[in-house]
Amino acid sequence: MDYYKSGGEKFGPLSSRIYAFGSKHSLKNLYLFIARDVKKLNPKTILDVGAGPSDLSILLAKTIKNAKIYCVDPSPSMRRIAIKRIHKLGIKNVNYELGSSRHIPFEERFDVILTSISFHHWKEKRKSIEYLLKKLDKNGQLIIYEFCYDKLNNMQKTMMGKHSLSIKEAESYNFKGLKKSVNIHKNVIKVSFKRC
Repeated sequence: MDYYKSGGEKFGPLSSRIYAFGSKHSLKNLYLFIARDVKKLNPKTILDVGAGPSDLSILLAKTIKNAKIYCVDPSPSMRRIAIKRIHKLGIKNVNYELGSSRHIPFEERFDVILTSISFHHWKEKRKSIEYLLKKLDKNGQLIIYEFCYDKLNNMQKTMMGKHSLSIKEAESYNFKGLKKSVNIHKNVIKVSFKRC
């Protein structure tokens, strides 16, 4: 099954290896911030959507030891890299399967569903959010972490503007019966949804 939406940016064997090599170092501070942020919520179940090579998932597993971490990514190559890393480190509380923001292969309901530096890839963002909200536990929270377009300099906007989220777009996602918050931390935008 192909979990990619037509026209989406795909990660194959080579691009996955390149991404995995670079992200481990370049996104380290972002992942540390996210892990600390999520730990405050004391979740027992976490779903990482677009988990890539598992850098964040591994950090979450180490930071929130009593939580079960579930991961999905549409790339078989990313999953292979992630599974190899998870097994090498002997981490037991991470479950990683192929999936996407429109197809979660787990029956569980989650205390936290998060996505980091992945939301910009989603082809049908609103539909994906609506789908994921149904996977939350009663008091659960959906959190989107992206680089904030408004905080990028002109050169960064040219190079990575399509791989970011603007405040205006973040403000446009509203759903009945849900409380939304939009926060900026340095150059990261955090959009969270939870039931009122």
